[in-house]
Amino acid sequence: MNTDLPLLSVFNNGIDSTITRWCTPSIHPSVPRVRGIYENDISISYHSLGNPSMNTGIFKKANELAAKAYGADHTLFGVNGSTGSNFMVLRALKNQLGPKMKMLAQRNIHKSISVAVEDYQIETEYLDPHYVDSLQIFAPNTIEEVLEGLKRSRANVLLVTNPTYEGLSTDLKKLVKTVRAFDKNIIIFIDEAWGAHFPFSKEMPLCAMKAGADICVQSIHKQGSGLQQTSMIHWNDGRIDVTWLKDSYKSLMTTSPSFHMLASLDGSRYFMEHEGEEAISRLVKLAETFRDRVNTSAKLKEKVTAIDCEDLRQNYCAHSDATKVLVHLEGFSGMELAKRLEEKYQIIVEKYEANNVLFIVTFQNTKADVEKTVAAIETEIKKMKPQTNHFPKFPNLIKKKMNSFQAKLAEKESVTIQEAEGRVAAEDVVPYPPGIPLCVKGEVIQPAHINYLKELKKTKELLTVVMVDESVQTIKVVKE
Repeated sequence: MNTDLPLLSVFNNGIDSTITRWCTPSIHPSVPRVRGIYENDISISYHSLGNPSMNTGIFKKANELAAKAYGADHTLFGVNGSTGSNFMVLRALKNQLGPKMKMLAQRNIHKSISVAVEDYQIETEYLDPHYVDSLQIFAPNTIEEVLEGLKRSRANVLLVTNPTYEGLSTDLKKLVKTVRAFDKNIIIFIDEAWGAHFPFSKEMPLCAMKAGADICVQSIHKQGSGLQQTSMIHWNDGRIDVTWLKDSYKSLMTTSPSFHMLASLDGSRYFMEHEGEEAISRLVKLAETFRDRVNTSAKLKEKVTAIDCEDLRQNYCAHSDATKVLVHLEGFSGMELAKRLEEKYQIIVEKYEANNVLFIVTFQNTKADVEKTVAAIETEIKKMKPQTNHFPKFPNLIKKKMNSFQAKLAEKESVTIQEAEGRVAAEDVVPYPPGIPLCVKGEVIQPAHINYLKELKKTKELLTVVMVDESVQTIKVVKE
C-alpha cells in the first residue's frame, strides 16, 4: 500500500478478484456501466441535461422508467442511500401532517429513522419487538399486533421495516388490506432497504409498491445491482402530498450529486427489468447449494447450521428472502469466525453476531465461492474454542415516559447503570446483536434492561453496545 495514498492505493490494488464477497453491493457483471468516470464528470451547469433536484430533463425520463419497472406511480433517485431517502420521506410527512403526525413503527428501525424522528420532532410509538433469542434475529410483528398498535396509538403513519436484515418479511398485501379496512387514511411507509430486488422475481416476497403501500425507500446498492450509496424513493398517488415530498427532495438532495451514481441507477433499473428474474433465480439456487453444503458437511455437524428458509417461514414470518444464508454456530463465536474468514481467506461476510454469520449471495458469487467458503469454515471451526458464556435473553419491555425529541433537549446527567432503574433514558442504547434498541430516549430504564447490560459485560467479546459510555458503566438520563 502507498502510505501517501492510503485510500486510493487500497482500492486500486487491494479490492479485486481475489476477494470473495458475500456482502453488498450486489452488482451483476452484465449491468450497464458508466464509462470514463473522470472524463465524463459534469455538473448541473450542463443545463440541457436537466436538473436531478428539480426532476427535469433526462433525470425525469429515468425516474419515469424506474417507476414503471418497480411498480410505482412515481420514483426519485437518491445518492445518500436509504439514510438520505428516509430523511426526505419523514420530513415530507411531517410537513404534510404537521403537529398532528403520529407514527407507529416496528422496533427494528434504521438509525436514520430514529435520528429523523428527533430532528423533525415526530411523535413515535414502537411495537414490542419480536426477538428470536435462539437465532439472535428480529422477526416481524404479526398483522394483529400492528392493528392493535394502531388502535392503541391512534397513529396516522405506519412505518414497517420490511424485509428484516436477514430477509424475513411480513405478508405486506394482507397488512395493507387490514390497515386500509381499519382506517383508509393511514399512510403506510415501508423501509424496503433490503428489498430492491423484490419487484423482479416471484420467488421473492411481494414488494411494497405492488402490495399497495403509499411510499417506500430502497437501497439499490444492497441487492439491486447498484453502486454503493444509491437508493430510490417510490410512491403511489393518493395519500402522499407530492408538493412536500418534492420540497424535501430539493432541500436534502445535494446540489452537486454524482451524475455517475445517478446514471448507475438507470443501468441498475434496466438490468433488473430485463434480466432480473433470471439473475435472481440463479441466486436462489446458489444460496440453496450453500445451505446444503453446510448442512451435509460431516465436519460441521452439530457445530454449524445454515438456517432453512422454510423453517423461518413456518415459525417467524410469512415470507423470506432465499438469497440470504444465515449460518448459526452452536457454542462458537460468529465474530471470531468472520474475522478468521476475512484475515486468512479474504472471504468477506455481510455481518456477524454472537453466534451467527450472515452471507448474502450476490450477483458476483459462484459455486466456486461456495466450495471455498465451506472448506474454510470446516478448517477454522476445528481451531476455534467453544464459548463458555451464553448470550442473554433480550428483554422486549417498552415503557415510554416522553418523546425522544423531548428527552434529547432535556437537561441530562450521567448515572451508573445500577442507579438508572426507573430513570428516563436520555440516550439510545443499542446492543449489536440484535441491532434493535434496548432503550430509546424518553423510555423508562427497567430492571430487566439493567440485568441485560450486566450480562452483556460477560460476553463483551461477542458484541458491541452503541451508547455514550462504551464501557457500559454509566448511562445518560433525564435530570430529575
